[in-house]
Amino acid sequence: MKEIIGTLRGVPGGSAVRPAVFLFCLSVHIALAGLDRYSELVVADSAETKRRPEAVRVTYLGVNGYQFEANGRALLADPYFTRAGLAAVALQQPIEPDRARIAFGLQHIRPSVDAVLVTHAHFDHLLDVPEIMRRTNARLVSGATAVNLTMSCGLPRTDCLIVQPGSIRVIGPWQIRALPATHDRILGWLPFRGTKTRPGTCPEKASDWCLGEPMAFLIEANGKRIYIDSGGTHEVLPPTQIAPVDLAILGVALPDSRKRFRAAIDRLRPKYVLPSHQDDFFAPAEGGFVFGKLTDFPAVAHPFRRHEINSHLILLDYFRPWTIP
Repeated sequence: MKEIIGTLRGVPGGSAVRPAVFLFCLSVHIALAGLDRYSELVVADSAETKRRPEAVRVTYLGVNGYQFEANGRALLADPYFTRAGLAAVALQQPIEPDRARIAFGLQHIRPSVDAVLVTHAHFDHLLDVPEIMRRTNARLVSGATAVNLTMSCGLPRTDCLIVQPGSIRVIGPWQIRALPATHDRILGWLPFRGTKTRPGTCPEKASDWCLGEPMAFLIEANGKRIYIDSGGTHEVLPPTQIAPVDLAILGVALPDSRKRFRAAIDRLRPKYVLPSHQDDFFAPAEGGFVFGKLTDFPAVAHPFRRHEINSHLILLDYFRPWTIP
């Protein structure tokens, strides 16, 4: 596979072909499985759990999407419900938000949202955000590329906050700090790289949702501290100054992320660790959680099972809220 991508670099039009090769690789990898075999790691509030306003509650929305709740308010990160098909993405066909699937996803979150955090501007993080902002009256908090793409789809600049690493914003009960991050590579290739320096036409193909400026976030509310990223490389790790955190949500979709997983945990010293971005984001959420084709959760869980990490490994299922102890 590496040789194929390397050859394409020297072929006219090769840069357009590489995304299809990358996604073909996804389609032929390992057999998939759900969460059943890891049920002892899945946490969720029971039906009897009382909702305390001062508590901080987390709901997994699929892919790298989350709702955080505190004081009757909500904050979203990377919400994506459309689940564009593999063929459409690989063949660079037009993709657009699926309003029915967005409506299905929004049934599981609060009708009004303070803000949407976006870790980077790829389609599986940003495609649905303009429509979700319209329906929930949320503001966007992200890098410049994500803001420009969102404005390209008709959202006003006044609804968007551009942040960069080091920025701190307070919105409702949330203190949000932007932190540096990188994006995983696949066989040395950085998918859909590029930036958007000004608004234009709304993106049509998956590759139009270019990477932009990757970042992570530290979210604080009611004394709880949550770190979230969507993956990355060993070259950029979470800053040690923000440790310890109550919950570390760490993307593990690709080998780069899994290589830096242990080092990121060592930096963050979290009470709970939630591996993220490891479901099959080409499959509808209605079908239930299925591990993605390039993920390797046994490898992620291995050091925890050997008691090498002094943190609690947890998993969340779709739309089942969990209150951080």
